[in-house]
Amino acid sequence: MRIPLCLLIATGMILFLATPRDSFAQETQPSADASTEPNEPAKAKPAPVTAPEPEEAPMPPLPAMEEGQLDPLPPPSDGPAPVPPGFREVTMNEASAAKPPLNVLDLHGYLRMRGDISNGLDLGLAKYPVTYPGADDRGVAYPQFPGSNSGRSDTLSSANLRFRLEPTINISEDVRIMGQIDILDNLVMGSTPDGYPANAYYPLVAFSQGQIPPTAGFNSTRNSIAVKRLWGEVMTPLGLLRFGRMPSHWGLGLLANDGGPAHYDAGPLVTRPDPLGQVGQCFDCDYGSTSDRILFATKLFGHYFVPMIDFTAEGPYFTQVNEYNGQPVDLDQLDDVNSYILAVFKRDKPEDIRHALEQDEYVFNYGAQLVYRNQALDAADYHSQQVGDPNSGATQSIGNYAVRNAEAFIPDFWMRFMWGKLRIEMEAVMVWGKIDHTNIGSNLDADGNLEPHAEEQLDMLQFGGVLQADYRVMNDQLILGLELGFASGDNSPGMGVRPFEEKQFSHTHGDHDVNNFRFNLDYHVDLILWRQIIGTVTDAMYFKPSLQYNIAEGLGAKISAIYSSAIYAASTRGKSSPLGLEFDVDFFYFSDDNFHAGVSYGMLIPFAGMQYLGEDMETGGIGDFNLDDDGDVAHRIMARLVLYF
Repeated sequence: MRIPLCLLIATGMILFLATPRDSFAQETQPSADASTEPNEPAKAKPAPVTAPEPEEAPMPPLPAMEEGQLDPLPPPSDGPAPVPPGFREVTMNEASAAKPPLNVLDLHGYLRMRGDISNGLDLGLAKYPVTYPGADDRGVAYPQFPGSNSGRSDTLSSANLRFRLEPTINISEDVRIMGQIDILDNLVMGSTPDGYPANAYYPLVAFSQGQIPPTAGFNSTRNSIAVKRLWGEVMTPLGLLRFGRMPSHWGLGLLANDGGPAHYDAGPLVTRPDPLGQVGQCFDCDYGSTSDRILFATKLFGHYFVPMIDFTAEGPYFTQVNEYNGQPVDLDQLDDVNSYILAVFKRDKPEDIRHALEQDEYVFNYGAQLVYRNQALDAADYHSQQVGDPNSGATQSIGNYAVRNAEAFIPDFWMRFMWGKLRIEMEAVMVWGKIDHTNIGSNLDADGNLEPHAEEQLDMLQFGGVLQADYRVMNDQLILGLELGFASGDNSPGMGVRPFEEKQFSHTHGDHDVNNFRFNLDYHVDLILWRQIIGTVTDAMYFKPSLQYNIAEGLGAKISAIYSSAIYAASTRGKSSPLGLEFDVDFFYFSDDNFHAGVSYGMLIPFAGMQYLGEDMETGGIGDFNLDDDGDVAHRIMARLVLYF
C-alpha cells in the first residue's frame, strides 16, 4: 500500500510539534542540566517510527560511595565534538592573552545651544564716558557693558550655537592622536543671513530666506570650522610623551584653565551630573587655555614629574612666495617667547578617589607648577597686523622691533583634601617679573640703537588664590558650599583686566608697577559682575556661599550669593571698595541618555564702587560737573540645551 508523500510529511510535522522542547534540546545537544545526577543511567533514545530497534540493556549500577569520596565522573562519551568550521583550538595561554579589539576611533564632544537675555547690564551708566576729562593717562575706569545701539531699550537678547568634536585616533594601545574641532563656534543664531552682505538677489536683509555658512572676510570674522587643538601621546616604558597643540590646565583652573573636564564644577551653573564622573565638560566655557607644548610625564615615589617646554610665541616666519605647502622658517630666535615648566604633583584618579571615600579613607592630593618665561625682542609691527601674510615676515628689520627683555617667574600651588562628605580644595599663584620697555610699537632705530622714546621698566608682583569647600548631607542630596577668592590689585585708576586699554601704570607719573592679578576667563564666579561687566576677577576679594539641592537623580537647583569688594578703592569707578552683591539661581537636568538642560537667573545689586561720580571724580557736589549717579540693578537669564557624548 502506498502512503501519500503529503501524509508522511504531515505525520512528521505532527510528531515534531508534539515533542516537548526541553526533551528535544536534550536529545540534540550535550546535556547541561544540573538536575541530572552523574550516577543516573543515560536515558534511552526513542526508536525511529519506521524501524524500531531492540532496547539497550541498562548500565549496571555504580558502587556505593563511601563518605568523603568525590562524586564519580559521568560515563565517557563517544569522543569530543568536532570543531565547528571557522574555529580553531587554542591553548590556555592564548585564551588568557586574548583582548577585545582596539577601538580605532573614539569620539567625544557636545552640541550646545545657549539663550541669553540681559537687562540693564550697563547699570544705567552707559550714557557716561569711561574716561574722565582732566584725568591722567591712567584715567580709564573700566569698559562699561554696552547698552543698546539705538538707546531705546535696556534689554539685550541672543542665542548662540557650538558643536565641539574631540576625536581620539588609537593607533595602538600605547599610541594615539587627539584633537579638538569646533564647528559653528559660538555662532549667533540669525547671523550670516543670505542677505548679508547685500546682493542683487537680496538687496534688503528683511527678504533673506535663511542662513549661509560663515566665511571669514566675507560675512563673518571666522570660518565654520576651527581646529583648535591637535596633539599626540605615546606611552613609553618610562612615562608619557605628549607633543602638539594641546589643552593646558592646572589645579582649579585659576591661571591655566582648559575649559574642559574638571573634577568639580564650582561655578554658578551646574554642568556635571557627577563631580567624580569620567565624562563631563564645562558646557558654559568659551575660551580654554591651549599651548604648543612638548611634555614628558613619569611617576616616581607616588608623584608625577612633568617637565614641559611651551612655544608661547615665535614671531615672524617665512615661506617662499606662492608655495602654499612649503615649510615655514622662523626668522629669528630673539623674538621668541619660551616657557619652561616643571610640574610635580600627587593626584589620584576619580575611580580611586571614589573607592577611597567609600572605604571611609581620606584623600590628600597636592602639587606645584613652576614656570619661567622670557623674551628678548618683540617684532611689534608684525604682531600688530590684523591678518599677516607669512612672506611679510621677511620684510621685518631691526627698526621694526622693540626691546622687551621680559621675564616672569610663576609658581602655582594646589591642594585638595577629601574625607567622607567633605572636600577642601585651594590654589594659590604668584606672578613675579619685569618688562624693560613697554612700548606698543618698535623702539629701535635702523642701526639697532634704543630710541629716546623707549619707555621705562615695568615691574609685576601679583598674587591670586581661591579656597573652595563643600559638604554633602541627606544622602548627597544637599551640598553646602563656600568659596573665598582673592586677586591682588593696583592702586591706580581702572580694574586692569585689559592692561593697555585700562592702563594702570604711568611712567610720566612715576607709576612703574602692574600688580593686579587676573583670573582665567573660564574660571566662572558669577553671571553678571565679574563675567559680563568687568570681565574677570581682578583687584578684588569675594565671599561666595552656595546651596545645591538634588531633587532627584539628574534634577536639581543651585543658589549662590556673591559679595565682591575691590582691594583698592582708587581702582573703581565710584572710588569705593564695595562693588556689589549678586544672587544667582540655576535649575539643571541631566537625562540617562546624555541630554542636559538648564536655566539660570542672576541679579546684581551694585554698590558704591560701581557708581558714576561725575567729571570731578569726587563724591557729592552740585551741578552737571559734580553729578553723581548710582548704578541700577541688573538682571540676566541664560538657558542652555546640550547633547554630550
